[in-house]
Amino acid sequence: MWDMLFKRYWRVCIFKETPANTPYSHFLLGLVAFLFLALIILQWYITDVQKEFKLITSIFAGLSLLCSYFIYTFVLLKVYRKTNRFAQTLTALLVSHLIVHIFAMPLLLVAPIFNSTINPTFVLFFGILYLILTLVLTVWQFLITAHIYKHALEVDNLASILASVGLLACNILTVSFW
Repeated sequence: MWDMLFKRYWRVCIFKETPANTPYSHFLLGLVAFLFLALIILQWYITDVQKEFKLITSIFAGLSLLCSYFIYTFVLLKVYRKTNRFAQTLTALLVSHLIVHIFAMPLLLVAPIFNSTINPTFVLFFGILYLILTLVLTVWQFLITAHIYKHALEVDNLASILASVGLLACNILTVSFW
């Protein structure tokens, strides 16, 4: 069952499915929200090499990020009078972003190598590769978000891109308070 669910959401990530073809489940939404929160907190912990932030701060920042996803998506769906799609849309967003963040894990794990004393040529090469892969993952996540909003709101590409920019801005503002 779990592999079928993963395949369904993977197809959303590669733009072959829409959120309408994903399960409507509040339990699944809660489970995915918890997994997304746990992964985000883990990734923030990994990237905090100087240990500036406390775990409780990361937890509250992650919870506020989740609230940002919930509120922004609900308001968008409310404006377009499609609140009945909330669970499917938000679950699709969180699962797809979870998948992208899982792909980002190797990048986060190798990032401390750049602080070591290795050959500057290798640092330059791996630094450029790191930036390109980070950019690719960021663009992919942005396009997935636009794809999900396009089908959930039944809008054109421009409106879905604007909705995706709005979510990105809302999330950045939310996390920047912490």
